[in-house]
Amino acid sequence: MLPITVNTEPGEVLSGITAEELATVIGRLGGKDDRFAVVERTSGDADYYIQTWHERGGAYEVEYRDGSQERHFAARLADAEAVVAVFVGWALETDGWADGHDWKQVDFSSEVEDGEDAPDIDATEGFDDEADARAADALDPELREEAEEHAGVLVRGGFELPGEIAEAVSDYFYEDGGTPVSVAAARGIVGPLWRERLAEQATWPEVTDPDRVGTAFDALAERGITARMNFTCCGNCGLAEIGAEAAEGDRGFVFFHYQDTERAVEGGALCLRYGVHHGTGEGDGSGGKGDTASIGREVAAALVEAGLGVVWDGDPGQAIEVDPLDWRKRLPTY
Repeated sequence: MLPITVNTEPGEVLSGITAEELATVIGRLGGKDDRFAVVERTSGDADYYIQTWHERGGAYEVEYRDGSQERHFAARLADAEAVVAVFVGWALETDGWADGHDWKQVDFSSEVEDGEDAPDIDATEGFDDEADARAADALDPELREEAEEHAGVLVRGGFELPGEIAEAVSDYFYEDGGTPVSVAAARGIVGPLWRERLAEQATWPEVTDPDRVGTAFDALAERGITARMNFTCCGNCGLAEIGAEAAEGDRGFVFFHYQDTERAVEGGALCLRYGVHHGTGEGDGSGGKGDTASIGREVAAALVEAGLGVVWDGDPGQAIEVDPLDWRKRLPTY
């Protein structure tokens, strides 16, 4: 069996399948509502995956992400056999699995000219609204209500595209090898919420509190503090992984994680973790409380400078809270 999980457009979640079973999935792609498959390693994280899109009569569009948006590549393959070979090689991390294909880095940057405002883009344009709505309507009412609540938090968080949110909502209910909420049903829920949020943000002021948080984080990054928003699932994972994000010369760090974002979306304060990168020589070089407090003071000052309220008593053992906070983050436009 391959150490992967496969998500398909009809909403299947297939784990631990064989290469032959994967070939069956890839080979059937091309019909209405069954055009793509997304594969993740069971031991990996969300930024390592490979996927393909195929419409009958056309080539296979294959993309893989290798840890970050900057390492996201695409190629066009002629047939299902070639796609299966690439997918199996990727799953097993075989040396040279990507060789022999014309991979190009995907450019996610906005095409808006300098000085122009990015337009509000309805990223749900690829959704099949009628079919997705039917799938959502078929859900148990209580299940649908829970799915709508979870989708609403992710949409209002403002960090993910609608297709990504739909997959996350479907995965949220995953249990015992399957999920009662197909990706199509999740799209039927996410699409209207996304468009509603687009309409709302047209009435917002030019600068919102999440913009101010971003301004503060950008300023901190320029001062040698690794600053990450919506970073990892929890505080423990964030503290374990933030060191790998450090640029050369970074002295300390600050971040908030997914659960912090959800709390802010629901009207709470935004909780920030901060500290010193080990071995940087900051302060007395010990990475102790004095060093951590120094980073905390820099973080608090940057937030205040950006126009935000800060709740923190200077104790390096306590998180910094941004409060009051009105979480109105504009939806991503790429």
